[in-house]
Amino acid sequence: MKIRLIGALVTVAVLILLVFSVPLASFVARVERERLVTALERDAFILAGHAKETLNTTVGAVLPSLQPYVDSYSKSSDARIVVTNSAGLVVSTSDSTIAFGTDFSNRPEVAGALKGLPAVGERDSATLGERMLYVAVPVLLGDKVLGVVRFSHPKSHVDKEVQDHVMGIVAAGLITLLAAACVAIPLALTIARPISRLKTSTESLADGDFSVHADDTKGPPEVRELSRSFNAMAGRIGLMLESQQHFSGAVSHQLRTPLTALRLRLDQAQEALGDSTSPVAMALEASRVETDRLQEMIEQLLALSRLEGGSTVTVKVNASVIVRSRVAVWESLAAERHITLKVVGLETAPCVALDGALEQIIDNYIDNALTAAPDNSTITLEVHRVHRHIHVDVIDEGPGLSEEKRTLAFERFWRGTDIENAPGTGLGLSIVRQLAVASGGVAELLPRANGERGLIARISLLAR
Repeated sequence: MKIRLIGALVTVAVLILLVFSVPLASFVARVERERLVTALERDAFILAGHAKETLNTTVGAVLPSLQPYVDSYSKSSDARIVVTNSAGLVVSTSDSTIAFGTDFSNRPEVAGALKGLPAVGERDSATLGERMLYVAVPVLLGDKVLGVVRFSHPKSHVDKEVQDHVMGIVAAGLITLLAAACVAIPLALTIARPISRLKTSTESLADGDFSVHADDTKGPPEVRELSRSFNAMAGRIGLMLESQQHFSGAVSHQLRTPLTALRLRLDQAQEALGDSTSPVAMALEASRVETDRLQEMIEQLLALSRLEGGSTVTVKVNASVIVRSRVAVWESLAAERHITLKVVGLETAPCVALDGALEQIIDNYIDNALTAAPDNSTITLEVHRVHRHIHVDVIDEGPGLSEEKRTLAFERFWRGTDIENAPGTGLGLSIVRQLAVASGGVAELLPRANGERGLIARISLLAR
């Protein structure tokens, strides 16, 4: 979260810099270019003023008195200076490659200035081999044009000066961005730290610690308010679950005593009756069976109550070892009906689960498979890995279940279509689902592939 906050704040700073810096850079580039052109015009007019008297008295001659001014300008500026007379012949220049007397009247800017019109612009220069920025001004005496003063720059030089100013803006932007990052980091930490503490409290609540308390004295007002709401919610949930568990445990515990007494009285009544074939004896036996089932249901309700309020700390287990150990326990019972228990798949399958949870889940799946499987069939226990999860499948060859019944099977007290005669209490798969969720896994019932008879009871746990 801290990284996202820092990224968001820096992104905002970047957007602000782009919104303001791009137009600013464009404006500075235009202003700098205009400043350079204006400076050239100013210098050209100043030099034209110095050249006026000389050109007026020595027309067409080499003008040594003008050269010091030209040399002075060339030292303070890298502009190329050319001064022509009224015929367009060079009479003074800062460029040693240009000979005095060279005809410049064919240059567009000089030709225009000889007509009394100052010229500013750029064009391709055959002499320079690149584009040239120029300023050409006439040397006037009244309406008479005595000559032309031309200042010129290679356009690349001008562009470089403009670029240097723009790069200054870019450097300032980078410094601003760095400063924004330095501000964003502590600001993001200030915002994220109380949220991280609240996240830790939320994880503790998810792990079953309802005594967790979020610090509602630190952080922004919104986070403090959220922490207070979290504390109130955690307290209410903890109280509700505690009340539910106490009620479930107390009721189940209190039912044990009268059920035990009822079972004893039914046994005494059967012994006193003696005749096990009479209708009364058969009714007593049916009552005893229902009493046993009710007692088993109470024990499982107690188990669910303890599970819902118990620890959710997982441990590392080897699913393959556990599967083989449970098969060894159930083999003798399966052999009575000539049912084969077969283990296939991985030899080693480390995963995480509640301590003892995987054993209970596999026992429940095998018990259900033995109930559904026909005699002389095979129940296959397959251990395999899919991506980051270990799957343990208990596959029988029984009649299977429809999609709707596979969904309902994990509901409490669901025992199939014929509830009156179906074996069990209807709580076994509820306990399986609860154990799977507490272990960070998933319990599910799946149809067999290719339309084969039977059912796949699967538990999926995180691999380690």
